[in-house]
Amino acid sequence: MSITPLKNGCFSIVTTDGCTARCSHCLMNCTPHKKNKVQFEQIQKSIDQVVKNYNVKLIVFTGGESTLLGEDLIRAIRYCTLNFLRTRLVTNAHWATNPERAKRYIENFRNVGLCELDISVDDYHEPFVPLENIRNVWQASKGAGFDSVVLANSHGKNDKITPSFIQEFLGEKIHVSTPNSRAYGKEDEIKTQNKTIYQIYENTLQKSGRAETLDKSKFDVFANRETLSCCCTWAVNDPVLSPMGHIWACCGIPSDNNPILDLGDANKEKVKTIFNRASKDVFLNAIHYLGPLWLCKFVEEHSKIRFSKELCGVCEICSALTNNKKAIQVLHDNEKAIAAIVRAKKLEKKREFLNKNS
Repeated sequence: MSITPLKNGCFSIVTTDGCTARCSHCLMNCTPHKKNKVQFEQIQKSIDQVVKNYNVKLIVFTGGESTLLGEDLIRAIRYCTLNFLRTRLVTNAHWATNPERAKRYIENFRNVGLCELDISVDDYHEPFVPLENIRNVWQASKGAGFDSVVLANSHGKNDKITPSFIQEFLGEKIHVSTPNSRAYGKEDEIKTQNKTIYQIYENTLQKSGRAETLDKSKFDVFANRETLSCCCTWAVNDPVLSPMGHIWACCGIPSDNNPILDLGDANKEKVKTIFNRASKDVFLNAIHYLGPLWLCKFVEEHSKIRFSKELCGVCEICSALTNNKKAIQVLHDNEKAIAAIVRAKKLEKKREFLNKNS
């Protein structure tokens, strides 16, 4: 029983839990008052270890607001470039206060080899980052040499800033991708400009983190929770280094000290040691091969614990499960039974694959 760590070739670094904004939909609960930052030495050490032991191709710098890392961010991007790694930066563009400043930042990013730029834009960022900033960075990115420039748009029902609003605001027809269709480097599918893919990445709100306080009318609620009965292929395949130097199972949920999703402290252990342990963990394998909802139903069948019937996404389910101490105890009490079911599921998948390719 094991998961292949970093199978998707992507390693993310949550550079800081601080942010210039305090968006009401923030999954990470970031604020201007939080100051935790991952140090450059830790970034360098972690990158060295994942590159040495795994087939990593892309390093994603996210947050919080990544650019608050300052010169260490530039050093980290340059280090990746020198080691033939692609890089992506996720930012809210608070720095693009005028066209000249936006151009200067873009030039600095490109001078150290940044490949992909993701800019957050929605109703929840707008109170903190004027839409004019988005126009400034969008225009500054034209012809700068990025592989892709993406406007990341999360919106709920009746929100103003949607893909169509963004296109009208920028005066351009822009390709729109969703979580199931986002593509990079597929020039036959998405029109490029100067060899750069420009697109809007559209996503619905997840009722997790600070978004739990939003009015429920904002969310696309699945009345039948079985709709979300799916395995989570991101668990351990798409791990994260946190601002505290911990390794998380994925980027969907802040996981420091989470009993399942916090894989270990990279300040104290080698990354490979952490991943070797995580790849064999029964509950992570259950999330990966059976899904968070399956585990929630298992807990309900073996206890008096009940989870919400109205759900918005898989990450919400996983957060509710892994942050529930009593539910975790139920899982531990039944670990051997869960392990046997996971092994059977993996065997079933293997047979299906062999039959399909025979």
